[in-house]
Amino acid sequence: MRRTLLLLTVLAYAWLPQAVAQSRYLTQVFSGVTLTENVVYGNNISVITGAPAAQDLKMNIYRPETDTNSNRPVVIIAHTGNFLPAILNGSPTGTMKDSTVVELCVRLAKMGYVAISMDYRQGWAATNPSQTVQTSTLLIAAYRGIQDARTCIRFLRKSVAEGGNPYGIDPDKIVLGGVGTGGYISLGSAFLDDYEKIKLLKFSDVTTGLPYVDTTLHGNVWSTNTTPLNTPNHVAYNSEFNMAFNLGGALGDSSWMDPGDIPVVSFHTPLDPFAPYEIGIVIVPTTNNTVIDEAAGSYTVAEVSNTFGNNDVFVNANISDVYTTAANKLNGGNEGLFPFDRPFTPGQSIACLPGVNIPYVPEGSPWSWWNEAAFIATWDAATGGVPFPGVVMNCRELASNPDMSPTKGRTYIDSVIGYLAPRMYAALDLSATSLEDDLLNQGISLYPNPAADAFVISNEMAANPIREVYLQDMTGRVVIRKSGLSLDDQEINVRDLPGGVYLVTIQAEKGRVTRKVVIQ
Repeated sequence: MRRTLLLLTVLAYAWLPQAVAQSRYLTQVFSGVTLTENVVYGNNISVITGAPAAQDLKMNIYRPETDTNSNRPVVIIAHTGNFLPAILNGSPTGTMKDSTVVELCVRLAKMGYVAISMDYRQGWAATNPSQTVQTSTLLIAAYRGIQDARTCIRFLRKSVAEGGNPYGIDPDKIVLGGVGTGGYISLGSAFLDDYEKIKLLKFSDVTTGLPYVDTTLHGNVWSTNTTPLNTPNHVAYNSEFNMAFNLGGALGDSSWMDPGDIPVVSFHTPLDPFAPYEIGIVIVPTTNNTVIDEAAGSYTVAEVSNTFGNNDVFVNANISDVYTTAANKLNGGNEGLFPFDRPFTPGQSIACLPGVNIPYVPEGSPWSWWNEAAFIATWDAATGGVPFPGVVMNCRELASNPDMSPTKGRTYIDSVIGYLAPRMYAALDLSATSLEDDLLNQGISLYPNPAADAFVISNEMAANPIREVYLQDMTGRVVIRKSGLSLDDQEINVRDLPGGVYLVTIQAEKGRVTRKVVIQ
């Protein structure tokens, strides 16, 4: 039976392309990154303190180290945080340095992109007793986030035209993504291109019938006009970009989408309690109040994108890999959608302190992780433990991510990058740039293959030591990871793994390569 299963697995794998070996923009081809922090990309009016005041808008820029290319595509990522700063939002996340965002930016930079972690204006009346005030101010905060994303894009184009291209970018190849709250920003920036689109009842004051967003006060959707609460930046440049992606979050309304819009890739846990997967309510974790009764989640966004043909660039690319296979098992045939099916058993709770238990809720961001001790200490120092001590606040976060760890978060990011990279490659029409020195032709070998109990990765190049090796099954799950390596030869014990085809990724000092290995 095992031989039969192995044969079937190999035959199934024959329909997949060979794993990409050291191709720029598809795999990591650089071993290090250069980080430039707190670059000011604009200045606009913030209400974070309660009174309008000018605020610098900043970003962190990650570039591939030792890269001589000066015409690189850009990926901008907006962090999560419920439009409030970390700690104030009751969460350990909400900055440009969130673990998930940093991990994504570092990996993308090592693949040859210029990756940007973008900050944006925050602030809304989260503690106001009026639900109407909470809803209106939060929607306006999301609107400001969209404006800031477009300001960031214009700044980058200006840096090329007027600043001598200091970051080495291609201003015609830009992707905008977002994590959690940032997903609302990336999706909104992709599809909210006309103020008429927000003149819907759910975005309006029920007593006056007027939209919560007033362009004479908050500025237009592009943030290019002067109003009491909007300062335009870089108005001579356009705000367009080529593709969007989101990890969680949602779109205000599916009617914002039109035929001919840019393609979009979405990652989502279908049971996300705060952002709908299809059409549903949006709940803010900070207050647990409903903000929008009907928003369009990732499934709906992907469904409409495919119906309009906006994601045809992905379909026509005929992408076939383990990540696509895994996504297609769950996405209902919607190209560009990768649902992460996380198990959940109702009725269970997590113990925080003696007598203090918090019910588990379904996961919304399995790619997220944080330093628990630092969060608890920072919370207690900032609030004095009022109304809850830091251990309880950390416990509340764990209730929606109970097995949180850097290993788990990075494993999910493995799948995010694996699914996202070939689609960005197609949407941006990138040309493959392989390293001249293919690792497997320069002294790195793998044997025996097929393997029974173990296989060896041998390296004859002393100047290019192996640093990390990991093995993935055909669903994209990492089953073995060995990090912090320094020896030239590595033996990988696979005695306990089921027979089948696996992908082994070898990260050396000067590059990375992925190959298949058969375990008998």
